[in-house]
Amino acid sequence: MIKHLLALLFPLTVAQTCFSQSKSIKDLYWDYAQIRMTDSERQKVIQIAEELIKRSPELTKTQLGNTSYHLGRLYEETGEIEKAIPKYQEAIKITPAYYVPYRALGFIFVKKCNAIGAKMNEAGKAKDLKAHGELYAQYKVIALKALPYLEKSQACDPDDETRTVITNLYRSLKDNAAIASLDERLKKNAADCVSILDDEY
Repeated sequence: MIKHLLALLFPLTVAQTCFSQSKSIKDLYWDYAQIRMTDSERQKVIQIAEELIKRSPELTKTQLGNTSYHLGRLYEETGEIEKAIPKYQEAIKITPAYYVPYRALGFIFVKKCNAIGAKMNEAGKAKDLKAHGELYAQYKVIALKALPYLEKSQACDPDDETRTVITNLYRSLKDNAAIASLDERLKKNAADCVSILDDEY
């Protein structure tokens, strides 16, 4: 029975792949753009976005940055955090002024910091200095990853919550100098900000 089901499913998968490849990139991107924000169509959007990424040489820079960001967002929303991170990073590399993926990445790393922080507290309560020290080293690495992303997001779209998170991270790293020079960095980062990537067909 299972073999029969697989035999039926395999041609369908091949047919769907061939169909998407036979579509013009313009039509495929149009399909993606129409449903990318539709919650009920997440799996379909992921499939189309993944196909678009495979055909990245046919996309414009803006289309590729847009697709990479939304694919990262969809992976994050469906719980595939480790798959989301490189897609957000790709979106930033392709369209560095687009600040939305910076915020997404920053807060992914903040969640990782919080998880490590909880383990640090447990180690502290248990008076396990070795474990606490090892965890703090891990925490520091992740916090230093989060901060540049959070600062770019804050520079482009000021938000009290984000600023508080940035300040608290620096305090946890005992870096008062970074707090003192924060406004200067935010001003510099605010020089090049894009909030929306226009669709091009």
